Amino acid sequence: MKAGKFSSYQTSEDFILDKEFTHWVLHPNKELDQFWGSFVLKYPEKGALIRDAVLIVKSLQPIGQDVPQQKLDTIFYRVLKSDRKIVIHWGAGLKYVASIVALIGVVGLIYLAVQTKNQFPLAVATKNVEKGKVILANGTTQEFSTENTVLRQTSSGKLTINADTVSVDLDQTSTTLNQIIIPNGKRSDIILADGTHIWLNSGSQLSYPTKFKKSSREVYLLGEALFEVKANPDQPFNVITKDVKIKVLGTVFNVSSYAEDNTVQTVLLKGKVTAGRNKLFTATIDLNPGERLTYNKSNEQLSRDKVDVQLYTSWINGYLVFKDTPISEVYMKLKRYYNQDITVENGLEKITFSGKLDLKDNLKEVLENIAFASSVNIQEINGSYLIKK
Repeated sequence: MKAGKFSSYQTSEDFILDKEFTHWVLHPNKELDQFWGSFVLKYPEKGALIRDAVLIVKSLQPIGQDVPQQKLDTIFYRVLKSDRKIVIHWGAGLKYVASIVALIGVVGLIYLAVQTKNQFPLAVATKNVEKGKVILANGTTQEFSTENTVLRQTSSGKLTINADTVSVDLDQTSTTLNQIIIPNGKRSDIILADGTHIWLNSGSQLSYPTKFKKSSREVYLLGEALFEVKANPDQPFNVITKDVKIKVLGTVFNVSSYAEDNTVQTVLLKGKVTAGRNKLFTATIDLNPGERLTYNKSNEQLSRDKVDVQLYTSWINGYLVFKDTPISEVYMKLKRYYNQDITVENGLEKITFSGKLDLKDNLKEVLENIAFASSVNIQEINGSYLIKK
């Protein structure tokens, strides 16, 4: 692909109607991801258009059990057949032609989308990134280097970062999403304009509009966050991840949805949530306090069980609690939290760890405590750590 063609695009629709762009959105791979990542770096002013285009294409993705192919074919060709019956009068004919072509194009996109597995909107690479970022709807970027960042958005559209650090005005008329990017080793405490409180964990990204729709509130999460949602029965709150969608009215719950993890987990502390696969026409599961919903990416199955919520929410208080947790999962959490390389040697899959880790301690102390309790050895190599027998 050549970047020159895309650099001339002026609207999100230009990207949506480009076959190469929609192919990347629906069928991403490493090569295409690298191309579009480089493109955004070279043409940052196109970033907002691309994010909107990605979200529009993704929004047409299915949410559950596949609709039978025969029914899809029937719906698709019935609409096309109906369009062909429209008589074009060549006075205002061009306007009618444009409407028909647009309708066929939208139907075709929906048809394609219903048959394609849902992909989450474009993620921003956080590997080797030291500073957190807020990418505003107007395309400007604010960076912060503090370990724990506090962001507050007011109903008047003002965003404050770390109180006395910077204050910016947000465009409440824009439909483009604001994006908060937290690299490994950092965390963020966020309060949205509606009063919803969000704790965003290391290596996570949150996308949200400056002003919510009247009928619903939707945010998009990559990574982990604990939500304390401000109740509003007329405006339900939705957390959308790549694989799972959670709908709430007002409650406290934790969501973990890292790309590299094998599962997506939602744990409910207070209130009630309804969750299901992020595909159309899927069944949903209601959660009660103390329950966990787990989505297995390998077999695409959902399950529900009772858990100790402290095991999944203690990170917001600066410590981690584990109970018979596979050692590889323990080290993955520490790798994100401390932003240091930790490699687990093969053959340790059956080793588990139980205990409480204070994240105020330095990483070497934490690793030595785990090694003592789990009978593994720690080897430090140029600032990285190898876990072995």
